[in-house]
Amino acid sequence: MKDHLVESAQPSHGGELNMETPPATPTYQERLQVAQEVWPHLKPPWHPHLPEQEHPVSEAPAPADGKMSPEEKYGFDVQGYLIVRGVLNETKLEVCNRLVDQGSVPEALSAHRVLVRYIEQLCGLAYRVDKPISMVKQLGPDELRPMTGGNEPRNPSRGYFHQGSSRYCQGVRAVWALTDVPTGAGGMTLLPGSHTVNIPVPDCVLSGEDTYLESLGMCLQPELRAGDLLIHASTLAYGLRSWRHQDGPQRLAACEFVSVFARPSDFSSDSLNEGGRDEEPPWIEGLGPEERTVLGLLDTADDPATPLLSDGSRTWFDPHACSPGRLYHPGVYDNEPKSTKVVDPLEFFYWELTGFLVVRNVMDQDWLEAANAVIDANIHLVDYTAAAKIEVGGSHRMRGTSRPGLSVVDLPAKDRAPFQKMLAHPALVHRLNWMLGGHFRTEGIGSVITTRDGGGGQILHGNGDPIYPNINWWSYLYRNGRCYTGQVNVTWQLHDVTDREGGFVVVPGSHHARYPLPSNDPGDPAGHKRVLHPRMQAGDLLFFMGGATCHGAWAWHSDVDRRCVLNAYWSKDMARMAWINGLE
Repeated sequence: MKDHLVESAQPSHGGELNMETPPATPTYQERLQVAQEVWPHLKPPWHPHLPEQEHPVSEAPAPADGKMSPEEKYGFDVQGYLIVRGVLNETKLEVCNRLVDQGSVPEALSAHRVLVRYIEQLCGLAYRVDKPISMVKQLGPDELRPMTGGNEPRNPSRGYFHQGSSRYCQGVRAVWALTDVPTGAGGMTLLPGSHTVNIPVPDCVLSGEDTYLESLGMCLQPELRAGDLLIHASTLAYGLRSWRHQDGPQRLAACEFVSVFARPSDFSSDSLNEGGRDEEPPWIEGLGPEERTVLGLLDTADDPATPLLSDGSRTWFDPHACSPGRLYHPGVYDNEPKSTKVVDPLEFFYWELTGFLVVRNVMDQDWLEAANAVIDANIHLVDYTAAAKIEVGGSHRMRGTSRPGLSVVDLPAKDRAPFQKMLAHPALVHRLNWMLGGHFRTEGIGSVITTRDGGGGQILHGNGDPIYPNINWWSYLYRNGRCYTGQVNVTWQLHDVTDREGGFVVVPGSHHARYPLPSNDPGDPAGHKRVLHPRMQAGDLLFFMGGATCHGAWAWHSDVDRRCVLNAYWSKDMARMAWINGLE
């Protein structure tokens, strides 16, 4: 009976697909009956999308009978959308466009067998059509339609849920491209990852006034070809841009589906001295109380040191910042009305949405020149021949010879100042307080990356799933207006980074992932993981979750060395690694 339901979605007349006739879709009661017959071992909502567990994802068999691939499952979970290429052939496209020319709509597209199979796996077998197919309005040059949507405030009736081994997508929107939509043409715009974000999408982001995400390549106008099918979660923020394509009008047809349980739309936490060390390492001699606090040197056996506070421009100590025995942790939503809110809501949103944050122009020119001059003067300390080669899998974009580095703790005393300044800079402390919670400290100090042309590639690693309870730096949690993760990596950019050179890449939103990272195949970084290469400039500061956010590096391709300083900071909840005690 299931096959009958799928095939009945393709009515024909006279050997030609009749796109205008409303499809003979099964009734709600018929779908319930089929769901009960096909999935008798499941309780409602009869959802056949349980991930395959017989093999690792990298060994999963090729999809059959229209089942979503591991890449598609991961991509939709992390990014909130999929693009299925070439669903409609030339004949069907011709029929659809002829109907549009006649002032009608290709209603049968809402029951196309490819679309049906995706909706069944996302919404469940007993889904329903919520909004029939209609043509998406083409905006003129002076028209503006801000994005709408996002997962906050929470709407369970349209929400995307993933718990245990089950995914529940309460609502899905499907968009058919009846003509080409080249890059820069306008039309649909999406905010990947916003379907699971726990922060309301700021109005300035929805309107396009704030350009941070667009500068990183995160605000997406998907490139579509005639016959492609775009499917996205109802809670994904989306909108329209002015149509700028000169070769023809915009022709996008959209319809919406909901789960059987969704309402219809017409109703709404050690010190460096730990481990037997009696004396301080020479490298930290002369450091001030701010740096010593960050290094964990002022902690006592019973209590952590007084928290180091910051408003982004200065740092200070306040023994009254938190109650005795409690850790300091600012949040966007603070229930104490007299408290000083130091968290930038936009930055908090970027972090929650993407799993990383770029802060522009933290280092001034004098500081940049001093740091680079020190590296130039000590470049003989870098062993380019013995540098370890990093695993890159089969990816040609990530294939590199090695990633050599220079430890700042090996620098002469006269050269330490530019890098010691990075330890507890106000711009850093200000953000790590709300990312990690107060009383954070370093777990890896001063690794200068000095990659030359052809080196530095690194396989994708990290991800929100699986969660390892014994290594809680791997996970990310948002609760009661605060975010919690165990570890944050911080990179100080000493040279510009553009699309051409390579370097750091990330899967935005992967800290929210509830599917394992698919295999690193020869096509990486590509596919539904949507690997992003953020553009950065000398002086910028990059924050990213070292465990929860999936990241890696493209091989470096430039006559100018890649130069950045990588420090790792851990939550006070985390036990300090033993190797740090060997710091000299």
